[in-house]
Amino acid sequence: SRVASFVAAAALVVACSGIKSQTNSFATLAEAQEAGAITSGWIPEGLPPGAHDLREGHVPGTRHRWGLFEYPQTEEATLRGLLQPDEIRGETGRSEVPARIEWWPLMLRGQLDTDRLATTGVRMYRAKQGDLLYAVNWNQGRAYYWSPAAE
Repeated sequence: SRVASFVAAAALVVACSGIKSQTNSFATLAEAQEAGAITSGWIPEGLPPGAHDLREGHVPGTRHRWGLFEYPQTEEATLRGLLQPDEIRGETGRSEVPARIEWWPLMLRGQLDTDRLATTGVRMYRAKQGDLLYAVNWNQGRAYYWSPAAE
């Protein structure tokens, strides 16, 4: 049948994409916590308690992870507490994201240019602890995090 052919073709595409990733969505930070996403390391500890609309993607058996969340403007200080105070500017780097993580924004795929991102309202930071990078749109109350590709 057509459906079986489509499913087989889709499975082949996923199998051939190389990187096997898993994704999860959570309405609230509490829901993510109950599901074990924080203790598993897929979502960073210390996010603003009102964080919501969380999505995460990770490659099982590795430290590679990508995520996004929204947070109330009133909890901005909590998020800033996770970040090094100095914004990353004038640098370029790469963000390699598995194809299955389709919700990851195009502006954060492939070659990154911090100055170009800044023109869209997005600022980049390094985490105070661990190796995560964050891209934050302070005006929209939305943040992205990911583990940088190995140099």
